[in-house]
Amino acid sequence: MRQWLFNTFWRFPTRLLLRPFKQFDALKYEHAGSYAFAFFVLFLEALVVIMDYVYKGFLINYSDIYRINSLYLTLTVLFPVALFVVGNWCVTTLLDGKGKLGEIFQVTMYAMFPMCLLQWVALLLSNVLILDEMVIVTALQSIGAVLFALYLFIGLAVIHEYGFGRCMGGLLLTVVAMMILVFILMLLFALVSDVVDFVRVFSKELMLKFF
Repeated sequence: MRQWLFNTFWRFPTRLLLRPFKQFDALKYEHAGSYAFAFFVLFLEALVVIMDYVYKGFLINYSDIYRINSLYLTLTVLFPVALFVVGNWCVTTLLDGKGKLGEIFQVTMYAMFPMCLLQWVALLLSNVLILDEMVIVTALQSIGAVLFALYLFIGLAVIHEYGFGRCMGGLLLTVVAMMILVFILMLLFALVSDVVDFVRVFSKELMLKFF
């Protein structure tokens, strides 16, 4: 158990940060990745978003902490991740991508890991640095975003067996697919809302007429 925890939560993630091509290849062909670690990173990212909203240094925290909605903040992490994973899987299936849905999810979470760590560091530093030093917090967050994009690109290229151009095109089409999925979901929610309103009004009319 201890060895599994060490390999899952330390050895493989740190090796991936140093040698992403080789380790993403191992994730696909040797099943070296872990859903446990992927969900752990997802949990950490959702938690840091909530903590950042409340506990970011007061010098740069403009949030109304008395109106915090933890569920909404959590969904701001879960929904984009789910949307990206499904959108990328839909697109790459049509483009002969070799990656499976679970592999795309794992790659996304492993790529998010360094960004998540830097966000936690930035959150801590925001409470101890003076205003003139807050540029360090912004720099850490920016570096995290760049690393996330870089590792995500490498990971997707490896698991789908794409070259640079095809992977870039796949990502652009993924964005389009995400927009289409959002549009479909909006239509679905609107339809469900109309059906609920119809049932409510119909039930009310029946109650007034017969009871």
